[in-house]
Amino acid sequence: MIVGAVSCPQPPLLLPGATGCPVAEVEQLRAACLAAIGDLLAARPESLVLVGGVHPAEAGRSDEPVSIQVGRALLAGAGCPIPVRPALIPADVGVAECLAAGRQLAECEPDRRTGLLVMADGSARRGPKAPGYLDPRAAPFDQAAEAALLGADPDGLAALDPELAGELLVAGRAAWQVLAGAATGGRFTARGYYLGDPFGVWYPVVGWQVA
Repeated sequence: MIVGAVSCPQPPLLLPGATGCPVAEVEQLRAACLAAIGDLLAARPESLVLVGGVHPAEAGRSDEPVSIQVGRALLAGAGCPIPVRPALIPADVGVAECLAAGRQLAECEPDRRTGLLVMADGSARRGPKAPGYLDPRAAPFDQAAEAALLGADPDGLAALDPELAGELLVAGRAAWQVLAGAATGGRFTARGYYLGDPFGVWYPVVGWQVA
């Protein structure tokens, strides 16, 4: 039983010590992530699934992908006391496979209270200083993802276009669609903790709880 989910971004800047001295934008983002995870833990899940995408460049490596590393760091910062199981999804896999993976997560332990931490960035092409420079399609894509996240709308997440997401350097499309599969048929309310693009990459922090 999925009792709640949180979508957090996965920039390596959130890893401990990554910025050297504190950076205000990063600390604000980290605080929002920890607040959202804290509210998820307050729903008393018995276990937590950490959903992270695997970039093609990370495939076959012995260390965990950055998405999972960042997720583990945030969970440690939130003092997570429950078992955590990673669920990896190739970042470029198709929609059907993502939805199926999500449904499997929801069905594997139907009597166990389970929380999801979904590691997902939006477009990295939000401005001239963004990693992928400016693409005018980035803002509308992120707005569609934002509407789905804040509306607790699995169908909206499932409708995100994988090809366009790839062109816009969206690191979280597959993980969001795993969430869509896991949440299908459930009723959730959503809360936004942070929605911003301080470095030209859209970083949403949104929590879902059972309605």
